[in-house]
Parts: sequence; structure tokens; C-alpha cells
Amino acid sequence: MPLVLRAPVGATTRGAQHAQSPYGFFCHVPGWKVAAPSDAYSAKGLLKAALRDDNPVLLFEHKLLYGSKGRESAGGLELTCEVPSEDYTIPLGKAKIKKEGSHATVVATHLMLYRCLKVARELEEEGLSLEVIDPQSLIPLDKETIYSSLAKTGRLAIVEEDTLTCGWGAELAALVAQEALYHLEAPILRIATPDVPIPFAPHLEKEVIPSEERIKKEIKSLC
Repeated sequence: MPLVLRAPVGATTRGAQHAQSPYGFFCHVPGWKVAAPSDAYSAKGLLKAALRDDNPVLLFEHKLLYGSKGRESAGGLELTCEVPSEDYTIPLGKAKIKKEGSHATVVATHLMLYRCLKVARELEEEGLSLEVIDPQSLIPLDKETIYSSLAKTGRLAIVEEDTLTCGWGAELAALVAQEALYHLEAPILRIATPDVPIPFAPHLEKEVIPSEERIKKEIKSLC
């Protein structure tokens, strides 16, 4: 059945009812395709592809990535981008390598993608080279791009704002363990929100959502 839904996600100091990122919950529904655009360019391309698809498609959109208002939360990286006026699509099920590297593969969605890119830039100065991948589509998943990266780096970190238990990252970790285990030289690292309701107080929210400091520390331990 052709159907397209757009759903805002992400913690924005508005309490538990408006702060979830339930990727795993909806990826569990058979028949749905699920996408997670990380900028305006991919949002347009994935939306166009979804409108042309004969299956129901859910597009998760992080609230802090609308326009440029989330720039501070994204680590100071520029969030705005050029969006062509002409028609184009981004195929559902195609990931994008945002930064090439050789020491570890980092797969991250939405706001976490930008935090990982900033961490990758900082770790580059310390001699660690991270390959950062934006999956763009969660269902279907571009396993080939991720597995090819793992064959080069031997290490995998999955960073998401969903809760740790049964989050989308758990499915990716299971797939890698089943289909690409021999690429790994270290255990898979998962960085996610703890299994707690998102607090309303801003300072407590910052404690549970993966921060740049936490991401950097844990990825350094992986490498």
C-alpha cells in the first residue's frame, strides 16, 4: 500500500512524551520501509523516493536538524546544504559515506551523525582515522556499504539516539555478527540512550543522550 508518513524525533528539552527516537519500534513492523534523512538534501531525495514507492514508508526527521537551529547541538558543524530545485531521488536502501577512514567504521543516524563527524575530525588530529557512514535508510539497509567498510577497518561503532535495548543498532549489530563476523577485529561498540524515559530537565537530558565527549571516549577505547 503506497503511504508516506513523516515523523519528528529527537530530544529537544520537551520531556519524555516529545523526546523519543523510536527507530527500532517501527523497524519491527513488517512491510514498512524506514528512512532517516540527515539533512535537507537527503530529506528531499528520500521523500521523493518514498512518494514513488508502492510500499508504506516512514521518514524519521530529527527536530534539531530542521534548518540551522540545531547547529550548536550538532557540534558546531554546518547543517544547511544546497538543495537543487530540479527533481531527484535518493534510493531507499542506499547509505552514504560521509567521511572515509581506516581505523574504525562508525554508523550513526541524525544528530548523532554530526556529533560523530566532529569527533572524527578531532580524533584525526590524534592519529585515529574514522570512516563515518550515514545509513539514510534503516529498512531496507545498505549492508554492502557497511560490510565493505568493515572489511577495511575491522572495527564497528553504532551510534544512535534510540534506547540501547532492542534499538535499531541492535539489529545492525546482529546482522554484522551473523554475516560479517570475520571482518571484525574487536567487539562491536554500541552507543545509545540508556533504557530510561527522557528527562524533562535539560541538564538531565544531556546526561542520557550520547554526547560528543562520551562518543569520543568510547570510540577511542574501541580503537
